[in-house]
This record gives sequence, structure tokens and C-alpha cells, in this order.
Amino acid sequence: MRTQTEQAVQTESCTQEPQTRKGLYSPNQCIFFAAVVLLVLIPFLGRRLDHPLQSIKAPALKNIYSALTAPVVSVTESSPAAAVIPFLRNSFIQMAGLEKRSEWDTFFYRQARYDGDVEAFYAMTGEHGTAESLGGFSDNLNTGSSLPLELFGQVSQAALRNVALPVTHSARLPLRMFFFGDSQMRSIAAGMTRALGSDTSIVIEELSVPSSGFLRSDYYNWPQKLEDVFSAQKDGTRFDAAVLFLGMNDYQDMWTTGGIILTAGTPEWEEVYRKMVKAHLDIVLQSVPRVYWLGLPAVRRTDYNDKMAYLDTVHRSIAEEYSAQKLVKVSLKHFVSQYGNGYVGAIQPEGTAWVSFMQSDGIHYTIEGGEYLMKKFIAQLHQDYLFEAHD
Repeated sequence: MRTQTEQAVQTESCTQEPQTRKGLYSPNQCIFFAAVVLLVLIPFLGRRLDHPLQSIKAPALKNIYSALTAPVVSVTESSPAAAVIPFLRNSFIQMAGLEKRSEWDTFFYRQARYDGDVEAFYAMTGEHGTAESLGGFSDNLNTGSSLPLELFGQVSQAALRNVALPVTHSARLPLRMFFFGDSQMRSIAAGMTRALGSDTSIVIEELSVPSSGFLRSDYYNWPQKLEDVFSAQKDGTRFDAAVLFLGMNDYQDMWTTGGIILTAGTPEWEEVYRKMVKAHLDIVLQSVPRVYWLGLPAVRRTDYNDKMAYLDTVHRSIAEEYSAQKLVKVSLKHFVSQYGNGYVGAIQPEGTAWVSFMQSDGIHYTIEGGEYLMKKFIAQLHQDYLFEAHD
């Protein structure tokens, strides 16, 4: 027979409440909530479901992910729900008055058109499909975006402006320059301002968008933005030249709406990439007499440096297809060649102590580094243009 004590313990254990998790959800609850949130968000994502492909390195996993998401994307991108997020974002930008800010402007969220352009180019190479597979691409030429026209080389070279007639630049008639590019351009433009000091014979305007490039028009549509900038020019304030720095973020795979992935560095990828780069250059050269295209730097990390060296070689090859009077390729590496041919982390400007040339990440220039480079660049400008002599 059980003792009275045993019976009391059993009774207490039976009436005791289940053990709680102190306010924490169980693993099963977390998985359930995550699945519900994902199911709710999917109709609003549309083509954005393809974005994780950029971070998947294994080709097999990319194909699996693409195969799993393709049916969902095909349904959701045609749903009105997919336009909700861009609509809310654009409404917020307009109400907040942020339309003129480059980091908030409305040239984001253009994945569908970008995919169409890449798919069209890939079809034109003859490797996968033919031009007939482009569907309604020709109709897209009249949608208001001139990007396809530029990419297919339908801009007449005769339409490009000749280099401006020689004039003597001074504070009254400054050389107006438009600096644009990725995050690297911030240090370069800031260095240019420092290097100019009180010299007002050169005036610059800067537009830098971090993480942008020639490649990802779905993230930031530089061709459309450049057309917008140049169409707003007025007589007397037109740019005499542009300074371009893009490419640090370009070594990445491309994919198309058909699920075709172009691996960075392959011949197929390079063929499409070259056309995209030339599209940007042609747009600028329609409105600006001369473009200075700054070359990519040597970076500290070896694997990343190899990618930059490859892109820089492609860029130089593209530049050779243009008139050297209209497109000037500038090697920033050459400006620091006295410190060696590889990565340069610090420099010693004449008459000063050693200063950091690159930031701690080994990728971006410091402002001091940008100033050093731009002093060399200003010397080149004084060879290319006439300036009023100073006493």
C-alpha cells in the first residue's frame, strides 16, 4: 500500500501546471510564424524573389532555387499585389519631398525591365534562343525608356556632340564637370574639392550612389538617371565634361526572366556586360563633349583584386572603341605607380608625412587619397583645356 506521503506527492504532480517557457515561443511555433509571414509576403514580392540568387555561389543550388521560385514568380509578378510595395515607397518619397535625393529617387525597383534587357541580349548572342524569342521586346522600345535603344546601338554616332571649341576657362567661365559613380566617387569628389581649394576655374557637381554599377539597373538605373540629369541642363550651365567611376560592384552573375544565369567572367557574360557599359557611355556622350573614365584601383584582398583587374581590362578594351578625344581613359593606378604596381595603402605627398591612401577596408580611397589623385587629374585637365593664367 502506498504511504500517505506518496499519495500526496502524486496528487501534487497531477495538479501542477505544465512547465512554461518563460514567455518564449517553441521552435515549432517560430517555424510556423515564419512560414505564415513568408506566405503573406510572397504575393507582394514578385520578381524580388529572384534576388537571393546573387548570393548563392553553387550553380546546383542556384538552379534548385530558381526552379522552386519560378512558378511562384510567374504568378505573383502579374498580380496587382506586386506593385503595392513600390507604390507605397514612391508615395512616401513624394510626400516627404525626397525625389531629388539620389538615394531615394524613383529609379529603383526596375527588375522586370532589367531582366527583359538581359534576356534580349542573351538571345541576340545566338547561344540560347533567337531574336524571335524576345516576344514583345520591340514594343518596349516605345515605353519611354531609351535603354533598349542605347543597348542595341541604335544611337547614331553622328548624334554625338563634337568636343567643344577651345575656350579659356576662368572664374567667370569655369570648366563645369559632372562627377558620378558609386561609393568610391565620394572620396574622389571630396578629394577634388580639396585639391581645387580656392580655384574656381573648375566647378564640379557630384552624384554618387553606393553599391551601384554598370550592371544592376534593377538596383539603380544609371542610364535613366543620366538622361534625366542631362535633360535638365540649361544654356550657360551645361557640363563641359563628365567624370565617371563605376565597376567596383559589377563582378556578379546576371540572370534573366527565363531563369538563365550568366556567370560572371564567362564570354557570354562579358558580351552582355560590354553592351551595358557602352549604353551608359553613349548616353553621356550625347550630352557632354568629353568623358573622363577613371580606372579601377588595386585592392588589398587578392581574389577581389583579380576581379577588379579583369573588369579594368574589359573597360580599357571598351574605351578603345571610342574616339580618344571624346572618351579619355584615366589610370588611377598610374598616378601612384611610384609606390609599386600592386596595392598601395599609404602615400607620402611631396613635403608631407605618410598618410593613408586607402581606408581600413582596403577597397575605398581615403579623402586624402582622393585629393592626391585629383591633384594629378587637375594637372591633366590643364593640359587638355585652356585656363586663364594666374599671377
